[in-house]
Amino acid sequence: MTIPPSIIECPPRRPQPRRVGVPLLLLVPLLIVLGGCGPYVLEGRVVRGDFGAIDIVDPDDVRLSDPGLGGVSVEAIKDPMSLGRKTIATATSQGDGSIRLVISDFGAGFLEDDWELRATRQGEEFAASIMRLPYDVSSRRLLVLIRPDAGRKRNSLATEAEKQLQGGDLQIPKDSSIFR
Repeated sequence: MTIPPSIIECPPRRPQPRRVGVPLLLLVPLLIVLGGCGPYVLEGRVVRGDFGAIDIVDPDDVRLSDPGLGGVSVEAIKDPMSLGRKTIATATSQGDGSIRLVISDFGAGFLEDDWELRATRQGEEFAASIMRLPYDVSSRRLLVLIRPDAGRKRNSLATEAEKQLQGGDLQIPKDSSIFR
């Protein structure tokens, strides 16, 4: 007995649409988040001024074209008013005064964290400012004003406190009010 071929063959199947909706929906937000994980770069200038100050200004601010000062270090300190404060980035100005501060910390300019920017030169502090970093760095510049004869020596208490906070070897007595 032979079976006719029309009975053995299966009818042609219609192609099923591929289900890429769920994986694609998961992939798009991941790419958006990972696309913004590059370093945060704040560019600007260190110039001579009548007083010491650090500010974020528009790129067309006329003070950015003033003669620059080289050898000035700018530190970016995250959460400066907390016990968990940490120096995240440091940059030194070039001979023409240009400076490029690269902050490789998650959320810089995106999250609303407080940052302290501090300008020092040859062990003396010239300016400090607590601020929130701008979201769009392409439309903002860092301006550091320095009055060269107005630096103040860092006292040993401030220096020692910073070392303990940064080193993580802060010892809190067990009878401290923190534990109550």
